[in-house]
Amino acid sequence: MSLPFEDIQSPLEEIEFLARSTNRIRVLDTLREEPMERHDIEDETGVSRATLARILDDFGERGWVTRDGRQYETTPVGDYVAREFTGLLKRFEPIPDLNEVAQWFPTEGFDFDLGDLAGAEIVRPAKSDALAPTTHITRRLRTANRVRVLSYSHLSDVMEVCWRGTVEGALELESVVDRGVLERIETDPRMIDHAQEMVESGQAEFFWHEGTIPVTVFLIDDVVLVCLSGDEGAPHAVIETTDETVRSWAESIIDTYRREGKPLDPELFTE
Repeated sequence: MSLPFEDIQSPLEEIEFLARSTNRIRVLDTLREEPMERHDIEDETGVSRATLARILDDFGERGWVTRDGRQYETTPVGDYVAREFTGLLKRFEPIPDLNEVAQWFPTEGFDFDLGDLAGAEIVRPAKSDALAPTTHITRRLRTANRVRVLSYSHLSDVMEVCWRGTVEGALELESVVDRGVLERIETDPRMIDHAQEMVESGQAEFFWHEGTIPVTVFLIDDVVLVCLSGDEGAPHAVIETTDETVRSWAESIIDTYRREGKPLDPELFTE
């Protein structure tokens, strides 16, 4: 239900009051943690004495902060304001970086809120490393114990690292790909050999899916890597997160396409 416009002004005024000053946000959030004396608030926040005095007076007038002797603390209302405003800031945190890569988001496949990406690391190509997203994936794979992959893209560097990890190391790999990836592997004799060795090692399982796979995602131990590719080939960006909601989504979408897929027979490459 929409909020009537005549009821919006007062909440907006409160939001504006805090949003206009990072010092206000810092002080209120600090007091939310525990009661403090004024000099401790100064030390904790770095806010000057004169500015802090004005902020505490303003908070007192709004009923957000109360004083008991020399100590200041948030009231229940002040605690609520601090909690909600901090949550709002965290929800907005990923927006600047996500705006940079939004053009490459697939139109389907995501069943989580973009706010769940707050705090995520976004890796994009740089002048010093044009393939930074792929480099980031391979670096993660080299130290992994268990990897699950859902992909419509064939990245030879990634497969090379997976081959070494499963055939020469102790990496456990589960990969679900589409027919297009298999067809590209079949055009590269080296990749054919690697795929056979990986399956025969007992450390890797491959499944292929007849339909369209909407997103490329890696679940590397407890880390989720979402690859953003406008087309086939190297990703334009990689989003790394440990958020539990995103992890659950990654597990679920990989499980779904695995169930719908078919186990890869090593003999497929020798027919």
